[in-house]
Amino acid sequence: MRLGATIGDYLGSEDPDDYIIECQKQGYRAACCPELEADDFDRARDIKSKFASAHIIIAEVPAWFNALHPDNITRQSNISQIAKQLALSEELEAACCGTIVGSFDDRDNWDSHVGPHPENFTDDAFDAIVDWVRRVLDDVKPTRTKLTLEMSPWTLLDGPEIYLDLIKAVDRDGLAVHLDPANAVRDPRTFYSTGTMIDQCFDILGPWIRSCHAKDVDFALDARTVGIKEVIPGRGVMDYKTYIRRINKLSNDMPLIIEHLANQFEFLEARGFILGIAEKIGSTV
Repeated sequence: MRLGATIGDYLGSEDPDDYIIECQKQGYRAACCPELEADDFDRARDIKSKFASAHIIIAEVPAWFNALHPDNITRQSNISQIAKQLALSEELEAACCGTIVGSFDDRDNWDSHVGPHPENFTDDAFDAIVDWVRRVLDDVKPTRTKLTLEMSPWTLLDGPEIYLDLIKAVDRDGLAVHLDPANAVRDPRTFYSTGTMIDQCFDILGPWIRSCHAKDVDFALDARTVGIKEVIPGRGVMDYKTYIRRINKLSNDMPLIIEHLANQFEFLEARGFILGIAEKIGSTV
């Protein structure tokens, strides 16, 4: 695998040269793309060249827009933005362009992308997702990258089985998988059997996995019912031995990107934990 991180979260720079210096300092061989405008193909080509010269994979180009937004104008604009980001990912030859299936939540912020709504789990939601994914893929026709969807427990895409159903229904080569198993921990049974869940993800989705996220989960002490929270890798229950073993069995070049941490010190803690697990099981990073 190729370990990396969302280093833009703490670096204070979107300069590709600064990204490369930080990757080399930390031993990262993958990174998310520095921020750039969707139509800035000159900068994209510069980033691609510099990352390739440094032998660093561009793991993902973000496309976090709600393609199921209930307002039609907003929804169409969001779908168009996803297509633009996918075209940018194609130019960069990134491993994937990552997004989510969307939610019918009408709030106009990040939470709405993955927010709760009773219609998220309906047949109509499934059909709407298939429709917008096909539209984007037929518009861009990617050959050097893939459009990938990320699981989220409040959306239709909440586990590997439904992911496979969507892949089959979309029926386009341009659709693949971005795997974040922390997002598939939905209940106490899964919470205490993350190794089994990870194996299921790779058994069911393995041929389509293009990139992975490194997160962890623990239970929320103040929750009156089921409460699950994100924590720094190594502080939760995620079976990283199984996770890293399955990633490497699939591909030695699979990006594993650390994300969602508060500062550089937390990223360094996560990095140290993952490197320690990789060393124990004889895995290269």
